[in-house]
Amino acid sequence: METIVREAVSNDFFYIESLRRKNGSALGFIPKNVYLSILEKKRLDNRDRWAYSKIWVTVDNNDLTGFCYASFSNDPVNIFQVVVQEDARRWHRALLLEKIVYKESLLRGFTKIKCRVAYDLEANTYWKAIGYKPILQTTSSWLNQKESASKRPIIVYQKTLKENVKQMELFYG
Repeated sequence: METIVREAVSNDFFYIESLRRKNGSALGFIPKNVYLSILEKKRLDNRDRWAYSKIWVTVDNNDLTGFCYASFSNDPVNIFQVVVQEDARRWHRALLLEKIVYKESLLRGFTKIKCRVAYDLEANTYWKAIGYKPILQTTSSWLNQKESASKRPIIVYQKTLKENVKQMELFYG
């Protein structure tokens, strides 16, 4: 069966939360209320995140296998999290999730996408392989400095969309 990518719905929250907890050491902290505000289209902290953010899930054989959370509030678009569960980790699922962010970014008229990855994760190889370039090394966002116990370096990657249309065709067909 083929992997399907669809926009997440409220019922997907427990899966997303479970997968997020299992991969917590690899992910930046995002409060669960942020996910809920997007999935349920509810205002949180005077912000309507659902208007500019999306969460997608991958589905294989009617089972959820991963998710992606991205914000389209500014250019560059921010991919906050791409997570595929351990027993389903194949690049094609992560590629499908990145592809949908790429397409949505183009539809909204954005020109760049960026993401942040801890320097010691295998994910760095993935982001480089699909055309993201490291543009900055930092330790943590200002908001997370107090909560961040690891203080490990974070690499900020960026991809310019308009220049990569041919590359997109190679990766995605």
